[in-house]
Amino acid sequence: MRRATLFCLASLAVVIFASIASVAAAQSGGAVEHVVTVDGIRRNYLVFAPKRFDKPLPMVLALHGGGSNARQMERYTRFNDLAAKEGFLVVYPEAVDGNWNDGRGMPGVRAQQENIDDVKFVRTIVDRISKVHRIDRSRIYSTGISNGAFMSHRLATEASDLITAIVPVVDGLAPSMAKQFHPTYPVSILIIQGDADPLVPIRGGMVGFPRGRKRGEVLPTEETIALYVRRNGNQGDPTVTTLDRDEKDGTSVEITKYPDGPGDVKTQVYIVRNGGHIWAGRPLYLPEMLIGKASQEFSATEVIWEFFKSCPPRLAPPASKNSK
Repeated sequence: MRRATLFCLASLAVVIFASIASVAAAQSGGAVEHVVTVDGIRRNYLVFAPKRFDKPLPMVLALHGGGSNARQMERYTRFNDLAAKEGFLVVYPEAVDGNWNDGRGMPGVRAQQENIDDVKFVRTIVDRISKVHRIDRSRIYSTGISNGAFMSHRLATEASDLITAIVPVVDGLAPSMAKQFHPTYPVSILIIQGDADPLVPIRGGMVGFPRGRKRGEVLPTEETIALYVRRNGNQGDPTVTTLDRDEKDGTSVEITKYPDGPGDVKTQVYIVRNGGHIWAGRPLYLPEMLIGKASQEFSATEVIWEFFKSCPPRLAPPASKNSK
């Protein structure tokens, strides 16, 4: 009975995402779909390119969550409107069968069981896009929700020659990635995590619904922060502020900013108090009893771009040292 209920709710999530998509699609031009073959696998990705910008543009990679897809990510996050205004490319890669190979090694997940090289996929599409659009290779960023956030950590770990900064939303670093966390170059990071997320425990442990199938492990958020602080050279005590603009949403935000490291590399954290497994500023996609509260204290999309804008460009030239 429990499994049937969860299946029905998952189906409901697809319907909700579809309705959200139809609303968002009317508000901005859609991204263009592209196809590329990587290691014999046909892969899809979407590209939104703003018009009337005669300069090399930054690139934001927006990685969808597990079971989702590129188009849903595009429509749910609403990056396109902001990109058209601010002048940056948005790329929405799509995982094989809806899941990224983020290092958790989950059974039943094709990308992880077959060890599909999603880092190579990202490198490939960046190279392809650079042949069509003028991109600023010193400002290539990655963000993602849930499984896409795990994957952003993997990109920081294995492709620091490519990725300048990441913003993982409501997910963390897989223990297997933590063991090999030695980025060749520092990667600025802003972590956005709910402390009441019922799927991804902020204190670490097994990922998934309390009574559902477990989806691998996650490192405690504090330990993840410590890894980046050490690698980025953020010495000294952080500044901590609180944001509580919406008294009705039942959440508040603790914002922690560490002193910039050498070259102004940044490590920052948004802990959403009472926040669930959600992209802040957007509506719930499943009942609150399953994924927790949807914080309306800030727009994750806007905060992510403001953070990326504040990060220093990657000074090291593109290289293949982190390639697999």
